[in-house]
Amino acid sequence: MQELSTNQDNNFVNFIDFPKDCVPLLKQAALSALKSENTKRYQINFVMISDKEIKKLNIKYRKVGRITDIISFLIVPEFFIGDIYVSKTRTQKQAKKYGNTWNHELAYLVIHGVLHLCGYTDYDAANKTKMFAKQDKIYRCLFSQV
Repeated sequence: MQELSTNQDNNFVNFIDFPKDCVPLLKQAALSALKSENTKRYQINFVMISDKEIKKLNIKYRKVGRITDIISFLIVPEFFIGDIYVSKTRTQKQAKKYGNTWNHELAYLVIHGVLHLCGYTDYDAANKTKMFAKQDKIYRCLFSQV
């Protein structure tokens, strides 16, 4: 299991079982999303899992029997501690579908996952529009910096 983190004053972002070469970009994406929400304290684990595993999480916690690209859990809200699970196969397929590199697709979804932890939802049209506007803005800013 590969684990890389950033650690400042007990803040960290871990990427577990992600390709090592994409972790610096993903860490920057997560930190950009956290900064956009003015989040000062955070401990987040991103875990790459299979489609089968993410489907099990969706069934157990969301009562949804399908595969999603990402699922986020804010475990300790007062300390902004959370886990975000990312489907390896689903994200690879989406990258191809949307004409992205896999690294860029993962960066987009890292931002998405952090915004979920911050309270954004995409379960109805109005909230989805708001969330994706924020997500797209962070993503564009991220890639204007790299």
